[in-house]
Amino acid sequence: MTNKFYQGWLGLWFFYDDEISIHWDRKNEFDVYQNHEKKNSFTVVGTMTPKQAEEQADEWLADVLQEEKLRHADAF
Repeated sequence: MTNKFYQGWLGLWFFYDDEISIHWDRKNEFDVYQNHEKKNSFTVVGTMTPKQAEEQADEWLADVLQEEKLRHADAF
C-alpha cells in the first residue's frame, strides 16, 4: 500500500495513492490528509516503533477503504 515515508523532527509521514498521507506524531496520534487537507484522525494506545506506526496507518486506511467499498456496494 505504501512504501514512501518522510521522517522529520515533528513526526513521520506515510504517503499513499489518491493524494492521501498520514502523519504520526511519534506518540499515539495520527492525522489523515487528502490533497493537503485534514480529513480524519485516529489514536493508537501504546508506544510504537516507526515500523509499527506504519503498520497501524496501513491497517487503518485499509479498513476505511473497505468500509467505503461496502457502503457503495449497498447503494447498487
